[in-house]
Amino acid sequence: MSMTKRPGTILPLALIMTFTILLAGIGIGTVVLEGSQRAKDTDESVSAYYMADSGIERQLFEIRKRSQTLAYVAALGSAYPNAARWESTAGLEQTTQKAFSSIPSRTFEVLDLFDPDNLSAAAGIDEIRVTFSGSGQLELGYAQWKSGASVLWPDDDAFALQIGFAPSMSLTGLDPTKAYRLRLRAVNGDVTSAVIQVYRGGVMQTFPGDITLGAEGTYGKASQKIVVTMPKLDVLSGLYSYVVFSECQLLKGLPGSPVCP
Repeated sequence: MSMTKRPGTILPLALIMTFTILLAGIGIGTVVLEGSQRAKDTDESVSAYYMADSGIERQLFEIRKRSQTLAYVAALGSAYPNAARWESTAGLEQTTQKAFSSIPSRTFEVLDLFDPDNLSAAAGIDEIRVTFSGSGQLELGYAQWKSGASVLWPDDDAFALQIGFAPSMSLTGLDPTKAYRLRLRAVNGDVTSAVIQVYRGGVMQTFPGDITLGAEGTYGKASQKIVVTMPKLDVLSGLYSYVVFSECQLLKGLPGSPVCP
């Protein structure tokens, strides 16, 4: 009985198995490293966002609580020991339109069209354009007053009122040397997607009554930016649409008739 010798195959098989395990290890390591990097990027991005949010909160505090000017908050910034920081971009931000997603029926929104840091300054506009949709009509009114005086008195022809139907309406012939306050009121239904733009000589202008706060936060390699546009001064949101004045006291449930002074 004879035996035939054949070449062994254990070495190629071992090499194939080793190579397969190596590729699997490299693949798993790559996935783990990419996951760790994504987690790090997410962490830095969230931290950068909170840095930017801190900047906006600081600017709001300076404006609303300490009555600082936009020029003051535009120069603000802060750095922290962990290399996180935020800086103001308020001086670079501008807004050329004001938008309201919804104005419910019988409520209104108010826009100040003058420099909030200089109440006697002119608005510098001669036209207001509004587009809107919804089931209601839009009542557009404004008050105007002379600028440059120490005491601001409304003009004799200071008040105007106009009711428009969707999709657009405009106020023309405004005096760019005057200051304005605009009121938008929804009647006979809700108004949605209202967009207001102001012009002078047919050229769109930035809103003089709004301030735009901006802050950019940085943490590691991540940067986040937040921009907030708002009126500088709070206005009543429609709680008091009408004011009743009386020389008599308002009495309820008391016997007799009140005697006016």
